[in-house]
Amino acid sequence: MGGYDERELDVTTRPLTTFETPLGRMKLTRLPQGATNSVAVYQAQMTWILQEEIPESVGTFIDDGGIKGPRSLYNQETLPENPSIRRFIWEYAITLERILFRIEEAGLTISGSKFACCVPALDIVGHVVSFKGRKISKQKINKIQNWPTPLNKKEIRGFLGLCAYVRMFIENFSQVASPLRRFTREDIDWDWDQKCEEDFHKLRRIVGEEITLKKLDYDK
Repeated sequence: MGGYDERELDVTTRPLTTFETPLGRMKLTRLPQGATNSVAVYQAQMTWILQEEIPESVGTFIDDGGIKGPRSLYNQETLPENPSIRRFIWEYAITLERILFRIEEAGLTISGSKFACCVPALDIVGHVVSFKGRKISKQKINKIQNWPTPLNKKEIRGFLGLCAYVRMFIENFSQVASPLRRFTREDIDWDWDQKCEEDFHKLRRIVGEEITLKKLDYDK
């Protein structure tokens, strides 16, 4: 959805963004990407614009968003008045139209090249979301499984940080990662042995199991 440059800065705050250029001093008139509070401001505005649709029909993550489909495929049931249209597609189209209208009314734009509609699965910030649930994207899995044996604390921190991003898919992640996480402490010397190598490969193997998580439906 529309970027930071679509958020106008208040006139009173613009002097805070002043910078020097060969043409003289300039100041920003739009929300700068990378500023301390820019992400929080952007996320808050997106949440406000789509507040009536969250979390039932849409989820947002900064400038990415996913429009949710119906909870059921209705056994591929079609519309009585038009047998060529399946019911779950029709319901999704109604939701899509409503949300796009809200986005248009707010003056936002959507990237046509990144827009995906009525697809069986969608990769959103490293998670593949589909009717069956959510799982880790192949790209994330490959990156973790191809991570070489760490040679120092910096490398083990990088590996654990990547694994922590998908920790919701790893049962008892804290316990599984504990033997490796101790190397991130300043008072622990680097002493990588065979047991550490086994724990390292165990964590990589668990990530490769491609576990799918499905949201609990309290209406069933």
